Amino acid sequence: MNFLHLKYFLLVAEELNITRAAERLYISQQSLSNHISNMERELNVKLFTRSPKLALTYAGDLLVDTATQILDLHSQYLNKVGDINRHYMGVLRVGISYTCGLAVLPEILPQFRREFPMVEFSMFEGNSSELEDELAHGRVDLVIAFHPIMLEGVETVPLTEDRLIMVVPKVFTDQVFGPRAEEMRAQYAQGADITAFRQMPFILLKRGNRVRGIVDQYLSRCYFKPKIILETENTVTTLAMAREGMGIVICPQLFLRTIQLPGVKPAPEDVDLFPLADPSTLSRLVVGYRRDRYLSHFGERFIQLTQQALLPPNTLPRRGSGEQVR
Repeated sequence: MNFLHLKYFLLVAEELNITRAAERLYISQQSLSNHISNMERELNVKLFTRSPKLALTYAGDLLVDTATQILDLHSQYLNKVGDINRHYMGVLRVGISYTCGLAVLPEILPQFRREFPMVEFSMFEGNSSELEDELAHGRVDLVIAFHPIMLEGVETVPLTEDRLIMVVPKVFTDQVFGPRAEEMRAQYAQGADITAFRQMPFILLKRGNRVRGIVDQYLSRCYFKPKIILETENTVTTLAMAREGMGIVICPQLFLRTIQLPGVKPAPEDVDLFPLADPSTLSRLVVGYRRDRYLSHFGERFIQLTQQALLPPNTLPRRGSGEQVR
């Protein structure tokens, strides 16, 4: 049994379907079945039951945890050896939300690839709780997420502090303020009072998302209950809806970068961007990684590139200056 067998086993355990797992591995179904059968003969146990459908046995379930740990230790060892020899090869596994990835990674990855052409970049996209789960189980090396990261033993490096912005269809501003609309646009550009839009519909991210948690805390402090017409996991969807005049969106300023994607109308044409007046609505974006895991040189460099992309000049904190989370 070797590392390849363990990788094949874990993918079958994830899919619980030989055909789908073989397609993901770009090998034949028969070849994959043979690999699993050979492992079972070598271990002298059944890892899967075959009927009525594929399922892990108790022995197979135990092997999932063991194989994950073995492959993780192997990956960390290769990273250490690569750093010693300055022969940077391996995989950097990053967890990030879809919208953060869209807003941040295009600026970082080209330079990262130039510096580390032999390093494979693997990305997991999910919400805050999913990212924390991936980090806890060692399936990603680091995460880019909004503070706080609710895990023990996690070192965080600050990236940026971001204000919450109300993305308001211009027709809503005109409707609420009438002939004073232009005057109020200038005033609200310095800080908006959300209660003025009490009668307008809102489009928010679903609960469980860290940004939604920040928004809910703000709304609670304001004693404001918005008229929510849609909840979604995707910030880009909410912004698209706002641009079509369907509702007001509240999101970190960073996410507005996604409005400038090719083929998307620039924001000033159809929406007003009003920062919320409450200073406590600052959201903090951080990189988090586990202190008990080896962080490769190229992992450290990825953090530096992310800082350079997001922080103002001359404000880069050194690695380790981030707070330790519980």
